Amino acid sequence: MDEGRQRRTYAVLALVCGIVGMAGGGTFAAIGVWVAFVEPAYLDRASRLLIGGWGAAGLIGVGGWLWLSSRYLRHGRAGLQDSGRWAWGALAIGVLAAVAVVGMAFWQATESPMALVLLLAGPPLMLPAVMLVRLRRSRGN
Repeated sequence: MDEGRQRRTYAVLALVCGIVGMAGGGTFAAIGVWVAFVEPAYLDRASRLLIGGWGAAGLIGVGGWLWLSSRYLRHGRAGLQDSGRWAWGALAIGVLAAVAVVGMAFWQATESPMALVLLLAGPPLMLPAVMLVRLRRSRGN
């Protein structure tokens, strides 16, 4: 598949999965950071650190994904390969935060099946993230 077609395919995947994951996950991450650091009266210190760190990891991951997506859509594989390590590290931190959301969703699903809605809060961003990693590692045509 030529690179132009791969970019269009990625753009569609990023729009479908990325918007959903960024809206849900970004909102929950921002709320977590807000509650942990701006309104700390609701939580003890350990909970503030956990929820604030988890939210910050989610926001960092969204930022890394946005940066790498824009680099790929503008410059192709060369843009991904020229991206700094910080962007890939931010993406990895975000993926770890999303994996934690998946675990929490299934753990809470034993109590209420409605908890599976949490799977829309961040984990859909893992699909375009995996595709970015695959595109960076693959050879160009």
